[in-house]
This record gives sequence, C-alpha cells and structure tokens, in this order.
Amino acid sequence: MIPVANLEKEKVVKKAPPLKEEKVTEGQESEFLSLLRTAKKQELSVLAKLLMPYIAEYELRQVRIWGDKSRVHLDRATISVNDLLINTRSGHVTVEEECFFGHRCMLLTGTHDYQKTGKERLAAVPDTGRDIHVKRGVWVGSGSTVLGPAVIGENAVVAAGSLVVGDVPANTIVAGRPAKPVKKITGEPL
Repeated sequence: MIPVANLEKEKVVKKAPPLKEEKVTEGQESEFLSLLRTAKKQELSVLAKLLMPYIAEYELRQVRIWGDKSRVHLDRATISVNDLLINTRSGHVTVEEECFFGHRCMLLTGTHDYQKTGKERLAAVPDTGRDIHVKRGVWVGSGSTVLGPAVIGENAVVAAGSLVVGDVPANTIVAGRPAKPVKKITGEPL
C-alpha cells in the first residue's frame, strides 16, 4: 500500500496502487509470478504470514467433495455449509433449506468391504445404497460425522463431535459416538 496524505482530515490513509493490466499468453508466466520466483525464503515466509489470515478464512468456507459432484444436491441449501466434507463414492448427498453446519463436519457415503484385505479391500467400494439426506432446518455441530445411509429428520440437532450411524428422528437432539437421542428440541425428555 502507498501512504497518501488526506489534507481534509489531516491523516494518512493507505491507498492501493492502480492495478497494472498485463496480458499473458497461454503457457507464459505473468511478471508477478516471475518476480515471485526470485523471492528469498525469508521474503516468502513474510508473504505467507500476510496471506494466511485470508487463506484460513477462505478455507473455512470451502465445501470439499470426494467423488462424483453430480451426486451432491445443495441446490435447496439456503445457508452456507462452511467447510463441509462430502464423500459421494457410494451414494447421493442431499441438503435441504435452512440447514447449517459447524466447521469440519463430514457427510460420508463411501465405505469398504471389511471382509476383504489389502488392496482388494481398498477397491471393494459399493457405488450405491448409502445415500445421506439432511432434511429442512437441521443443525449439525462442529466436528460431527454422518455415515450413510442416513436420514437426518427435519429440525434435528446433531451435537458437536457426534458420529451419526443411522437415521435421526425429526425434532430430536442426538449426541455421542455413536450418536443417541438425548431429548426433543423443545427440551422435553424422550
């Protein structure tokens, strides 16, 4: 940033220099990248420290999908799903409107045949049958994992750090590893 004096308010404000338009042909590196390659390790360390807060914030809002992206159905989602990890190897994942997820949650459809061993186990993955459906208004707390097949019922709450290994009834709070019903969202016992 270049300091610029603001005479009206008698203080210095920082203004970014105008961006330089640079035409880069395919296969050719930009002037900035060429210059960056000449930077010393210490200079790169300073640059990394400057960029890390921005990278970290960006990372916390990025959905990660392992498997076929066409099996992910977030088109009805109305709230950010943060850094949700979705595995679609063995099924579809659907998230309805007004659902929200804490950080580092996972929706996993993939599995392996535990009766196999070694590389055979690695390759023994079903293509279907392990769908996950997160119904309207669900809240999944940070660090929770849902293993398909599973339906998380409308307005259900999955407590932070829980491991869901089946269906969750609507309007119910579940917690634990494996997650078990704790109470209704109204506070009433089960």
